[in-house]
Amino acid sequence: MRNITHEEQDKLREIYKKRLQREKQIWISKVTGINHNTLSSFKNGKIDLYEYLYEKLEKYLLNN
Repeated sequence: MRNITHEEQDKLREIYKKRLQREKQIWISKVTGINHNTLSSFKNGKIDLYEYLYEKLEKYLLNN
């Protein structure tokens, strides 16, 4: 089990926000399987993602 720091969450959050300039949140939700409300809360800094969700989003953002 990996311990994801708040700084790592913030870094992924910024990458995600930049990606939203060219892709819709609903599309990212569909391909990652992460609820769009969860993604919205993450984007707005209201929550940090659980490890398994973080890894799904990270994999998508860094490999696509």
